[in-house]
Amino acid sequence: MKKLMTIAAGLLLTGSAFANTVTLHKSTNLSTADYATKSEALNAGYDIADGLTNISQNELRHEFTLFSNTPVRNITIDQTEIQTEEFALARDDIQYRAIVKVTYHFDAQDND
Repeated sequence: MKKLMTIAAGLLLTGSAFANTVTLHKSTNLSTADYATKSEALNAGYDIADGLTNISQNELRHEFTLFSNTPVRNITIDQTEIQTEEFALARDDIQYRAIVKVTYHFDAQDND
């Protein structure tokens, strides 16, 4: 009986060591502040998109709020798409903002 318990405990421990790594694909929208012209908003959107390519993995993890019980690695931005949105806070007060749609993928451990 003691051997059986030892073997079962050993299998349980080694089974958790072989967790699979899965690649997850996600997307998120980031928006800029409000601007008086469409071109200012579009430029701000491009600044956000360009800035995402120049930050570290840890900063990307925070930007996309990728916090979990398992480690997240190899965050890669696949595509960015920039749109402008026109809106009014009051009559005759038209403002613009850029919406940056970011598609990305990352590796995480599958604990199932």
